[in-house]
Amino acid sequence: MNPLRPIVATLVVLAALAVVVLLSRRHAAPAPPPAPTAESAAPTPVPALLILFFPGDDAMLHREAREVPELPAAIPARIKLVMEELVAGSRQGLAPAVPWGATVQAVFVDRDGNAWVDLTPPPADAVSGTDGELDLAYATVNSIAANCPDVRRVQLLFGGQQVATFGHLDLSRPLAPAPELVAP
Repeated sequence: MNPLRPIVATLVVLAALAVVVLLSRRHAAPAPPPAPTAESAAPTPVPALLILFFPGDDAMLHREAREVPELPAAIPARIKLVMEELVAGSRQGLAPAVPWGATVQAVFVDRDGNAWVDLTPPPADAVSGTDGELDLAYATVNSIAANCPDVRRVQLLFGGQQVATFGHLDLSRPLAPAPELVAP
C-alpha cells in the first residue's frame, strides 16, 4: 500500500468540503437585517408649529407661532397640547388668553367635529368684562380650530360642568371660530 494514499484521500475530501461550503455561501439567502432596538424603533420627533391666538391691546386676537417638539396625530392629544401652550401664555408679550393657572382636565371630540375642553374652574375674579370673556372663549376656539382642521366647534367646560354663561357670553353650546376677531 502506498503511504501517500491516505493523505491524498484526506486532502481530496477536505477540498471537496471546501468547495461545498463556498458554493453554499454563494447561494444562501442574505442574512436578515438586525432586529430594531428600542431606540431605533421609535420614530424621531419632528418639530412642528402651532398657531395660537392671544389678546392684544387693540381688542383683537393676534397670531403667535409656537414651535413644539412634536405634534400629536390624535386630535384630543393635539387639543390638549394647544391648550397647554395657550395657558402657558404669550412669548411675544401679548395678554394671556387664559388668565389663571388652568389645567386641562379632559378633552373629547365627537363625529360631528365638536370638541369639549374641560378646564379647571377660574377663580371668581380671573375673567372680567365682556372683552375678557371673548378673549378667553375665542382665543381658545380659534387656536384649536387653527391646529385641528377637523374641529368645527368648541364647547368649554369648567370643572366638568357646562356653564350657560360666562358673565355675558353664552357658553351653553359649542362655539365656532370667529375669524373677524383676529387682527389682520
